[in-house]
Amino acid sequence: MTTNPIFQAPSSATVDAARTSPIIEVDKALESMRDAGFDLTAAVGEPIDNSIEANATVIRIEPMYSKDRKHITEIAFADNGRGIDLPVLAKVLKMGYSSRYGQRKGLGRFGVGLKLAALSVGTRIEVYAKAAGSNAYYLAYLDLDEISAGSQTEIRSVEVGGWPKEYVDLMKDFKGEPFESGTLVLWQHIDRLSSGGTYGASLDTKIADLRKFIARAYRQFLDQGLNIILAGKPVTLHDPLFLLDDPRIQTRYGMRDGLGPDSLKGKVIEETDLTIDDHQVHVSVSIAPEIFRHEKGKGGETDLDGRDIREFQINQDNEGRISMMRNGREIYYDIVPRMLTGGVTVGDRYIGIEVSFPAELDEYFQVRHVKRGAEPVSKLRNALREWLKRPVTQARKEIRRHWDEVRITQQAESVDGRDPAVQEAVDRAEQTAPRGQASLNLTLEQESAKIDEILDELEINTEANANKADGIRAHIAQHSMTILDGNWPGKELMTVDHLNAKAILRLNHRHPFIRDIYDVLRETADKPFDEQDAAEMHNLIRRTSMALDMLFLAYAKAENLHREPEEFEDLRSYWGQHTQAYMKELVRFDE
Repeated sequence: MTTNPIFQAPSSATVDAARTSPIIEVDKALESMRDAGFDLTAAVGEPIDNSIEANATVIRIEPMYSKDRKHITEIAFADNGRGIDLPVLAKVLKMGYSSRYGQRKGLGRFGVGLKLAALSVGTRIEVYAKAAGSNAYYLAYLDLDEISAGSQTEIRSVEVGGWPKEYVDLMKDFKGEPFESGTLVLWQHIDRLSSGGTYGASLDTKIADLRKFIARAYRQFLDQGLNIILAGKPVTLHDPLFLLDDPRIQTRYGMRDGLGPDSLKGKVIEETDLTIDDHQVHVSVSIAPEIFRHEKGKGGETDLDGRDIREFQINQDNEGRISMMRNGREIYYDIVPRMLTGGVTVGDRYIGIEVSFPAELDEYFQVRHVKRGAEPVSKLRNALREWLKRPVTQARKEIRRHWDEVRITQQAESVDGRDPAVQEAVDRAEQTAPRGQASLNLTLEQESAKIDEILDELEINTEANANKADGIRAHIAQHSMTILDGNWPGKELMTVDHLNAKAILRLNHRHPFIRDIYDVLRETADKPFDEQDAAEMHNLIRRTSMALDMLFLAYAKAENLHREPEEFEDLRSYWGQHTQAYMKELVRFDE
């Protein structure tokens, strides 16, 4: 490999203008390289990787803003690693140079990451270094504007008096003592980091996304004591498998009664090592702690106490994603096409999948030089997909089993014995629905008397069964729509009582549709997922489909018995309108 600076001019004795041409137009080539495929997260990962390779224990990343805070003008990367020796410093900004070029032991390999990352956001990069055992400070830089103007033709290392004064504090430990050695990288003349306008992300959002990326991509290093400080605030690790100790979780739940240490971590469903060319690919499948997936329909937004948990990133964006770890550093977190049997399903956001491989297997994972993306080659993908079938299926069953347990408990404790999701969906829809108009003139005494009458018809003794009666009264008071179960002779499917814009629906469980279809459906739904019989389920679905047809046809017949069925047009319209509104809210329960 040549050691000549990239900008060294060719000897005039060897140049024949008619027969020769430069291998590269440096200024144009470097300008083109600014679009090498880095986004901010991938770009920032490059200097972090270099700091880790230099055995840094503290890494600070500090963005500088314009006065109106609409632009990031400079980003500083400071570490307390071993620094860079003088003979190497000028070369670190040379395209293709790497002290680890082609090596597979660390995080780097290609010799272009630091340079391309910096150029992807700005036109100048400065590197200051104080090597271990040395008292001297040196600087090297690369400036596209100077290159284009012809004033920079090579990269030089020059001695300076110390760290730039505005960054001195970044080069100190937590006690305020100067680092004994270290490196300071400055991305300057930044022209591609601004608030995003109409459709783009704000700078605050970009920094927040960067924090999430660092927390996840470097989780294993953070777990081992590496300190990364972004914009003055330490980055706390995030493990999508919830197998590492997350200080935020420990702080929030460590003192909660009934939660032991094991309940704060994810549960490993299965893990294995696949051998490829004498190297191990470790694959793990886990599920998030029950406290975060306590109840179906919460979407990873609240815990079992109802507190916000969005900071733990268990949301729809995580569904079906696989974490690819290269030498302990995540380089990919996304959906791998055709990897999960049955595609992405409800609850997959709680499943963590990690594939960890050594850099020696880069070709098998099609790793690109930007270290952003890793997609297994076809044969490896097939092997991974085949192995994942069992643990992913088991993880899905475990999630549904727990949901079933919680749902059955909640239904047993509810007034009407129904899934709370139904009432929640109706309540959400009713918040914006027109207020009911029926029986608006009832006094509180009349309303109470009517409820007593309903309880009597339901054969609920208000003295012997006071708790149930009081529960029904409270439910009617809190909700505009209530459904109760009755049992009376006759062919009525249901009755509806109206109390000051409230509606109380009573179902007649002697009616064949309720008894033979509705009740059987509810009984089947109450069974745990893994106790369902496929043949019985198929038969029930077929019978229900036919019974629903009968229900709709019977309604049409009821209208047909009237000479002027047009009077039911509003009823049909309202029925369809509110069915749609309630179903729309119920669908959210499965998200």
